[in-house]
Amino acid sequence: MVAVSAVVALGLTAGCSGGDGPADGSGGSGRAGGARGEGKDARDAVRVLSPAQLKHVELGAREVPGFQIEKAGESAAGGGRPGTDRAPCRPLVDVLGSQPRPEPAASVVNTFAKAGEGLDFEGLMGMIRVSTYGRDGAAATLRGLRSAAEACADGFGMRTGEGEPQEFASVRTLPAPELGDEAVAYRLENAAERAPSLITVVRSGSTLAMFFATSLSDPEGVEIPPELVRAQVAKVEGAERKAPTVPPPPSSGGPGEVGEAGDSVG
Repeated sequence: MVAVSAVVALGLTAGCSGGDGPADGSGGSGRAGGARGEGKDARDAVRVLSPAQLKHVELGAREVPGFQIEKAGESAAGGGRPGTDRAPCRPLVDVLGSQPRPEPAASVVNTFAKAGEGLDFEGLMGMIRVSTYGRDGAAATLRGLRSAAEACADGFGMRTGEGEPQEFASVRTLPAPELGDEAVAYRLENAAERAPSLITVVRSGSTLAMFFATSLSDPEGVEIPPELVRAQVAKVEGAERKAPTVPPPPSSGGPGEVGEAGDSVG
């Protein structure tokens, strides 16, 4: 069975004991420099998944060989909205929490764990959050992440939604998978723990597939498995091809609109 209790303890951030996300290879064969392009214009007409359609993009329990996938419980992503001591870092903090901003129209969250022979748990575990947006929220989220990663390369402090303090010593941009319309990948070094927190986000039209992972047994070798990313993105894009086209969203502002003033962690 997937080690859901451990994932819940970690939340989408490291919580008190570790981190999430991929290692230096990120989640695929990305281009050097991290963020992979900004894709087609997000202001073109897009296909938007309904909440009902979004449920059909969830990966099945044994859909990706070598991994066990389960529907996440309500507490898996943590409770409340995280806070940060640095306003420019807010987009990174928000994506790690259970209340992402901009707010998606709908989301589904699943846990995954890598299993060896006999379905023995091998230490790698994480979460997949797929969110659909009705306006420019998907593209705005990636703009905010790029801006935050650049502004907060020297690290930042935060509190989880449960009020636990968290300190990241640095934010490093990783090669992003060459999937979707655009993608980003980051490695957040935990100042107190060996396990890093790593994030990969792929935008396909108005939908974001977000991946978080950690490994309790091999924190330096942790990765977001490329086959898991490919399978999830393919399922999202298959559903989007069947979704109705909606008019383009109004032109939005810069990355500032995805983040709010930082909350003190003191």
